Amino acid sequence: MPEQAQRRAPIAPPGEPPSEATGDSARDYQELRQLILAPEQNSLAEIQERLDNPSHRAEDVGSVVAEAIHLRRRKGGDAALAEALAPTIQETLRESVRKDPHVLADALFPVMGPAIRKSITETLRSMLESFNEALEHSLSWRGIQWRIESLRTGRPFAEIVVMHSLLYRVEQVFLIHRETGLVLAHVVAPAVATQDPTLVAGMLSAIQQFVHDSFESPRDDSLGSLTVGELEVFVEQGPHAVLAAVIRGHAPASYRLALKETLENVEGDFSAALEGFQGDAGPFRAAAERLHPLLETQYREKQGAAQKPRLAIAAGIILVVLGLSWAGYAAIQARRWSNFSRDLSSHPGIVVTRVEKSGGRWHIHGFRDPLADDPATVLSQNHLAGRNPAFDLTPFYSLDDAIVLRRASSLLAPPRAVRLSLQDASLSAVGAAPSSWIIKFEVRAPLIPGVSTLDTSRLRNENAAALESIILTFPLGRADLDPGQEAPLHRAVENIHALINLGGAISQPVAISLVGHTDSTGVEGNNMLLSSQRAGRVAALLLRAGIPDSAIEPRGVGPTQPLRPEDNEEGRHLNRSVTFLVHFAPPSPVH
Repeated sequence: MPEQAQRRAPIAPPGEPPSEATGDSARDYQELRQLILAPEQNSLAEIQERLDNPSHRAEDVGSVVAEAIHLRRRKGGDAALAEALAPTIQETLRESVRKDPHVLADALFPVMGPAIRKSITETLRSMLESFNEALEHSLSWRGIQWRIESLRTGRPFAEIVVMHSLLYRVEQVFLIHRETGLVLAHVVAPAVATQDPTLVAGMLSAIQQFVHDSFESPRDDSLGSLTVGELEVFVEQGPHAVLAAVIRGHAPASYRLALKETLENVEGDFSAALEGFQGDAGPFRAAAERLHPLLETQYREKQGAAQKPRLAIAAGIILVVLGLSWAGYAAIQARRWSNFSRDLSSHPGIVVTRVEKSGGRWHIHGFRDPLADDPATVLSQNHLAGRNPAFDLTPFYSLDDAIVLRRASSLLAPPRAVRLSLQDASLSAVGAAPSSWIIKFEVRAPLIPGVSTLDTSRLRNENAAALESIILTFPLGRADLDPGQEAPLHRAVENIHALINLGGAISQPVAISLVGHTDSTGVEGNNMLLSSQRAGRVAALLLRAGIPDSAIEPRGVGPTQPLRPEDNEEGRHLNRSVTFLVHFAPPSPVH
């Protein structure tokens, strides 16, 4: 009999070698060596362990790090210490803000709130002053002349008003270190375009040095003022600092007195910092508060205020307010409908070409695929429900992937076990489906607009899956089927007929391998012959049932491809069998 069981005897474990003993003299020597060297070795071991243990080293460093920093500062190493700590502190702040920005926001809240409010207040004050001047002159004869000048010169009307009505305005104030020419503090009036303060301070210092060198003036003498176009620069010089104010217009002599008093106060309050200045402007941040009062603005006095057309001004104000209100409302509505049109265009299958208001109603023009989302739904999502716009959307076939996939799902109606996907005009089907649906997919899918290729590499035929799940078993050492195998054999015949019909419909002939198996007992040569006989037996039964000889291919593999582990009789019985493998040949080329 070719199929027989085989056994092997176990291998005994190896033995262990005998242990070795030491002599009395060696023990005496070790005790003497221990008495002499043990204390020193223990101390060295403790020191080595402390050096090698990261936790001990961290504890030692942590106990003296604060004292080391104070000692470094007392010895004048602030710059090196700051340079060493700066990257770590910056990275720590960046990481803290990334993880929880509220911590830094809460810490800065007491400082940022007043600073923001002050900045906003100054900006609004300057804007209102300019607006008041422009509004006051807008309806007068002088205002008309200024408008003509604005049109003629191309300059904004507000700038023309400020130019004619402004007496002077201090736009910038610089506090500069006298010896180095570096900027200590710098303040700017609202809505004033500025250059790099360091560059401006350097130019002023260079001009001062040029005057001294060119005219051999004493060191204490300084340049009091200079004029550049419409700007005038007042310069006041102290023992350690220079105060420079950039003025548009002509400031009175009293303003120079204010500069002198401010400079004297700064020299007195920051004398130590000025004398020991090494390039760090940090200690002078508080000096900026002393400079803000110097940003003065003075307009020309109004004349004949009682004779101004107050009624016309009031009417103009009302018209301006109404016009601005209506323009603001119209701008808000236009922005909302513009946002809605962009949102609508972002939906697949919808293209918006124009949005306009006509006859008191908004009109949306464009194109819409019948399978695209309903525009009314998008309207409600943008909180515009009830506005009742007119959608003039012409039907068209969209080639957006999402719409093409919807169209394919609607036309092909895939089974629940099949999932369709589309990428780069390639329609993929994944899952198991009946032969009839696979034929419909192969024939109809290429006709769908937007589909150029098909991917069926992961599409399985239900009949193929059912056929490959059938196992026909045999008795031990024989090529005749086990009793009761008629039903699975009948199912195999039905599935093979369905697969042959599918192959003819899609021009891909089907080839079915009949694979004969044996268990691992017995002689290998006899097992290979027995597996081939089993495959030939099933092939003969299929031919008798009407399966064409060209569709099947019997072959034996012996015990080389077991179906189950042979650790029990059930596994060995399943390995004495014939199984099926389905192959679809590539379509024949068209000549």
